Amino acid sequence: MKVDLQHPAVILAALATISATLGSYFQDVGLGVAPNLGLHMVLTGVWFGLVVAFGIWRWGNQSWSAAALGFVATWVGWELAVNLALQLEERWLKAITLPAELTIYISGVAAGAVGAVLTWAGAAAFAHPLRQIPVATGLVSSGAALGLLLPLTNHYDNAVVLLLPWQTTIAALLGFGIGPRRSLEDHPLR
Repeated sequence: MKVDLQHPAVILAALATISATLGSYFQDVGLGVAPNLGLHMVLTGVWFGLVVAFGIWRWGNQSWSAAALGFVATWVGWELAVNLALQLEERWLKAITLPAELTIYISGVAAGAVGAVLTWAGAAAFAHPLRQIPVATGLVSSGAALGLLLPLTNHYDNAVVLLLPWQTTIAALLGFGIGPRRSLEDHPLR
């Protein structure tokens, strides 16, 4: 089987691996104390925002405004996702007395979906191939499903357990959505 190392999905997934690794080790930069609203894990959102911005600029729309919107949407999506997870887990779901084991899973799914939808929206605003319904639903459902890894970040006390699969998957899906289409005749296994 031949792997196309130049495909946007491969390149963006590799960059997201670096982003997630850096994000898991430099978590303390922020403003505000959890679970209060604030800017949490700022660099994690910034680095992933740069990955998305690069993907938009390189394969979607080579304009600085397109890249800037992708960056901002991704970073804002990250911050909203983190704050939503904190509010759901520590306040809103506790208020209705759901079991703690269930609240963290609900928080993870909601946060994963929010982060993915805002990342997708920022990228799709200028990259027309990403506006297809299968691309959008694939990204959002993958983000939500990977949000189920949130409890493991607490168990292992390391954010890489969530960040690495979430960011690499979302980046790869953006790359597949924005990348060149191949016909069956061009398939490497043929």
